[in-house]
Amino acid sequence: MTQSIGRRELMLAVPALLTAGGAQAQAAWPSRPVRIVVGFAAGGANDIMARLLAQKLSERVPGGSFIVENRPGGSTLVAADHVARSNPDGTTFFYTSPSTLISGLVNRSPVVEQVQSLVPVVLAQSSPLALVCRPDFPARTVAEFIALARERQGRLTVSHPGTGAINHLAMVLLMRQTGIEVTLVPYTGNQPSITALIRGDVDVAHDGLFTPRAQIEAGTLRAIAVTSAERAPAYPNVPTFGETLPGYAVGFWGGMLAPRGTPDAVLDRMNTELDVILRQPDVVERVRSFGGEPVGGGRDRFAQTLASDWAKWTQVVRDNNIRAE
Repeated sequence: MTQSIGRRELMLAVPALLTAGGAQAQAAWPSRPVRIVVGFAAGGANDIMARLLAQKLSERVPGGSFIVENRPGGSTLVAADHVARSNPDGTTFFYTSPSTLISGLVNRSPVVEQVQSLVPVVLAQSSPLALVCRPDFPARTVAEFIALARERQGRLTVSHPGTGAINHLAMVLLMRQTGIEVTLVPYTGNQPSITALIRGDVDVAHDGLFTPRAQIEAGTLRAIAVTSAERAPAYPNVPTFGETLPGYAVGFWGGMLAPRGTPDAVLDRMNTELDVILRQPDVVERVRSFGGEPVGGGRDRFAQTLASDWAKWTQVVRDNNIRAE
């Protein structure tokens, strides 16, 4: 079913790309330290990526000082609201993931209007989600997983990092596309979800590749399939869902946004610097080490990703009446 997107809902994806982004930036940017705000606690994949980019920016931009500021809370909405209300002078940016868009939808939060006002800078990386199991799980392929789910008629348990997380919505999308029913078991984050799988509390987990990577590499957990359109370079032997279910693809991205009104000259400079950084061999190696793939490209590329995600997740949330618990 195709769902139209309202004009306000497109604000996030097609912001100031066709209009002036505010007053022209001063030539000497940045004139003071630049904050990259992250809506997650330190130590997670988004935080690690933001710190890597901040370090590289500090090395590349003459006189530049780029620092990461963690503002966890509200499923990233606290940080998003803070950035949206910040002075658009080119000294505040927001590194985030689809969690921000989805959180606004499932929480029915008024903050979503602030989130929608943020403008895209660069799509930094993309990484797949994965269906992960213990080695003794009877299904080894997507087709076998679907057959097992039909056989057990809702008794197959799947953990995920929390109601409204992209992992949750991706499983709902899979259920609707295939007609299977499973019991979704929410936890309070990625690590608790994977720990539950290891303990045997659930049959499988729907997660990213970052949290269980050590167990996958050690053989104590196994990835059945990844949700990306193409196989993950770090895990070339793990098939995609789309190889069995054409059209099913869910990407988990990380990207940089800025407050509306940030000068176009600053947005373009930041985009250019990050695009170069994301092609550096050591950065490519680091991103791939946690299952991701550097992306880069222009601001419009990120805007298109945001528009596509907004349309997809708006429909999934509304059609399935998903609300935060």
